Amino acid sequence: MILFWFILAAIVILSLQGKIFQKLVLRRIQYERRFTSKTCYSGEQVEMIEEMANAKWLPVPWLRVESQLSTHLHFQQLDNFSVSSGQLYQNHKSFFSLSPYTKITRTHRITCAKRGWYKLQTVTLTGGDPLGLTHSSAQIALQGELLVYPKPAEVPIHELPYHSWQGDQSIRRWIINDPFIIAGVRDYQAGDTYKQINWKATAKTGSLQVHQYDFTADRRLMIYLNVDDVEGMWRSVTDLSLIELGIEWAAGAAEAVIQQGMEVGFASNMPLTGMMESVHIEPRGGHEHLIVILEEMAKLDIERTELFHHLLEREARSGFSERDVLMITAYWNEELEKQAEQLRYNGNAVAVWMLTDKAKPTISDDGQAISGRGREEVTA
Repeated sequence: MILFWFILAAIVILSLQGKIFQKLVLRRIQYERRFTSKTCYSGEQVEMIEEMANAKWLPVPWLRVESQLSTHLHFQQLDNFSVSSGQLYQNHKSFFSLSPYTKITRTHRITCAKRGWYKLQTVTLTGGDPLGLTHSSAQIALQGELLVYPKPAEVPIHELPYHSWQGDQSIRRWIINDPFIIAGVRDYQAGDTYKQINWKATAKTGSLQVHQYDFTADRRLMIYLNVDDVEGMWRSVTDLSLIELGIEWAAGAAEAVIQQGMEVGFASNMPLTGMMESVHIEPRGGHEHLIVILEEMAKLDIERTELFHHLLEREARSGFSERDVLMITAYWNEELEKQAEQLRYNGNAVAVWMLTDKAKPTISDDGQAISGRGREEVTA
């Protein structure tokens, strides 16, 4: 009989404590998760901070925090922490035990393996009684995000024969005519303006002469990146790593130009995350503008918005001139050549970097070819 009452009392106590913990275990639980840095470059490490506080008299024997994060964020393994990875996402679990009125801070070191825009969305908290007989769950929305910039590749943009990195010096090849530097006179050609006529030379020679301006490297660079990894590609990109490399090439070219005090813009037939249209950034100078470009590159979705030659055709129709144009593409055909010729006709210098699986473009001995199996076009 004593055993019966003992068992009955135990059942009542266990049931009562189970209901108490089920009802109160998650009350006045405060949870926060954040990155210590809002931005970084691919390959760098950042820290993610978890803070958990129990602001009540009842202890929390066990608390499990679950969330999903991108597989491109690599965690270092710690005690009371587990990660199970899938193809796109990984399940991240942290385990806590909280005494009354206590706070725990846990720091996770993360390696950012790939550029991207990573958001902390929700976490699920699950807690229960000491014996695990009952439990309660709740979901908390998070606001943190991390922008991982593409790592700028080392590109030989300064070695191209028409490039000069000193804007007040003349260069060997045609880039932009400078109206303040007159190198001499020449015969009149169709398209020359009235202001260019040199009347003294005209009177002396008896034929119409115009000023011959010298050329300097005070210019703008516009970078165009083609998302198509092969000619005739369907909508989906198959070689994602190749396009990621192209983004790094474009980032390297933009960084090199900005560091020399020049202006650079970027466009591609890819959209930003959540957008539908192709990305387009007009050329500007300064470190802040470089950050704008890197942020846009971090948010790029590798999918095609339009055919690359359509993008170039629209750019050529806009009529801009006196720019350097750099095209980064995995293939070259007649349609692209047609648009390149139109850009040249408008008064721009056009260069082509053929995208390969090499770490960076390389210059051949004659200074004309870029990449192992590609080519570089420099047109005066």
